Amino acid sequence: MQIANWLSEKRLLPRSRPSQEVSAAALIARADRARDHRDWPAAARDYAAGIKAGAPQIGHHVQLGHALKELGDYAGAEAAYRAFLDARPFDADIHLQLGHLFNKKSEPVEALQWYERAAQLAPQNADIAEHANRARRRALQAGGGRQRELAMKLVEQGYWHKARALLHDLVMVDGDEDLIGVLANVTTESGRFEEAAALYDRYRDYAQAHVPQLLPDVELQAGHLCKVGGDYAGALRHYIRARTHQFEQTGDIPDDAPYSREVQACMAEIYTCFWDGQSRA
Repeated sequence: MQIANWLSEKRLLPRSRPSQEVSAAALIARADRARDHRDWPAAARDYAAGIKAGAPQIGHHVQLGHALKELGDYAGAEAAYRAFLDARPFDADIHLQLGHLFNKKSEPVEALQWYERAAQLAPQNADIAEHANRARRRALQAGGGRQRELAMKLVEQGYWHKARALLHDLVMVDGDEDLIGVLANVTTESGRFEEAAALYDRYRDYAQAHVPQLLPDVELQAGHLCKVGGDYAGALRHYIRARTHQFEQTGDIPDDAPYSREVQACMAEIYTCFWDGQSRA
């Protein structure tokens, strides 16, 4: 929603033109005074009116967001902050303010995402780093389910090292063994290849004992790890095992299955003199 439309719907803007026009600058000055006196309703009203009247500085949206946040109008505050964010997408402070907003809404996982982005944009800012650290602790304290949610969001966003730290605690301390495969994959992405190899062995044990349907994936991921290390012969063995498990479970090996493609790719790397990619392994 456009900020001007939202402001009108919230009745922060007058419905009709006042009999005596007030300049945008005068409205913003009045809003600043109200803010300094912590008169949040007046500040929100006058910042909104000043923006509508054409106040040129995009930063007034941030001040409007602050006032609305103090009034408990979190949706309105977010709309105002995002109006600034649209204009300045790489501004670290607006990400920090959105982190504060979601923190005030008691949504620690969402708050942490904004704090993390702020820290990424301003890596030398000690204040932002401290807020990010506190947010991580709050997210962890929110409970195991929230910790899992946070870990998976970090995985989705490619924050491998942070995700690995959370997943390690979930698997090794809390006993969430169903996440062992994810932990192994993230450990690979973090460049800890020897540790990842041991985790894939543990992933295999878990799959054999509890979820045999995962065995093709175990061997596929172990093959990827070998491939990253340049061990194409080892990767080929794992990919062939993945195909074997798939056939034993379903009686079929689709040509477009990932392990089928990987078998062909490894054969091409190992037998470069005569492999044409057309033969089936």
